[in-house]
Amino acid sequence: MKSVTIYLGSKCNMNCAYCHREPDPDETKGLPPEFYSRLQQLAKEGPLTVKFMGGEPTLYMDTIKKVVESVPDASFAIATNGKNLEWFLPSFRANHFKIALSYDGGDVDLRGFNPLEKLVDYPYLSISTTIFHGNTDFRKILAQFREKREKGMRISFFPHLVHHTSPANAAYALTKEDYASVLRQWKELVLELVEGFKETGEINWELTALFWGLFRRLEANYQYGETYCFGRNLFKVGPTGKPCSCLYIRDVPLSWTNWQKQQAALLDYLFPKCKGCKVYGMCGGGCHKSLDHEQECEFYYALYSWFQELADKEPAVWRLGNALQ
Repeated sequence: MKSVTIYLGSKCNMNCAYCHREPDPDETKGLPPEFYSRLQQLAKEGPLTVKFMGGEPTLYMDTIKKVVESVPDASFAIATNGKNLEWFLPSFRANHFKIALSYDGGDVDLRGFNPLEKLVDYPYLSISTTIFHGNTDFRKILAQFREKREKGMRISFFPHLVHHTSPANAAYALTKEDYASVLRQWKELVLELVEGFKETGEINWELTALFWGLFRRLEANYQYGETYCFGRNLFKVGPTGKPCSCLYIRDVPLSWTNWQKQQAALLDYLFPKCKGCKVYGMCGGGCHKSLDHEQECEFYYALYSWFQELADKEPAVWRLGNALQ
């Protein structure tokens, strides 16, 4: 299955302090006709998923509707802060959108808005939680979810580690101690899920996204020049439909046909250790824009190599992964 992620634009109705998106002057031009043609061609070649990102993508509903109309048989997903979500749910339901809500939980509230305050009766819902300095306690975050789960929301916690990309969000960058704590907690909770499934056959749904994020990477098998952001089955484009190596800081445009050589050259220059790394197939080089890439690299190497070893020796990892497919 191929996936196209569209960064619709930088407009947002929240502007969280740790956000690393950067606007560009061409955003108002919109998606050109040739991009819709490319989408339609991809849809003819096989199953296609289209994901919408921002900014806040619900501020671009006219564009979303045009995309849906152009490839109506595709699968759709959106990442949203959840503000005014009730306005858009009928359209999302009609087109079976998967919705990822941004919610940070814990004791520190930088957003000033909790999308879980209202019970959202929606079958395809997940939560993306930004982990930043001051918000790294996984169990406190999980406690915020529990009340909603008890009322019927089958939601799971997926941690998104903040990327330090400029002085503007430096205060929220994870420290060395933060990374060590997050690594320990991630391992503990994944083991808790796997062992529980192994012993009882039951799945602790609030932990599944923690596991699934790793399991999906295990099967990614990135080839050198492919990254988490752009590869043979995953394309990311900016507001004007042009492919780019990073959705949020789109200063490295890519060619539709020569992207792998372009990204390999970028990796050779920026992060030569990636070539030959035993977890590159899971990592894809990490965040190219992070000013703390070295720390991120150490963290993901430790996490991914640990999970590789766990999967090699524990058949329950594969049974659980298949059960979640």
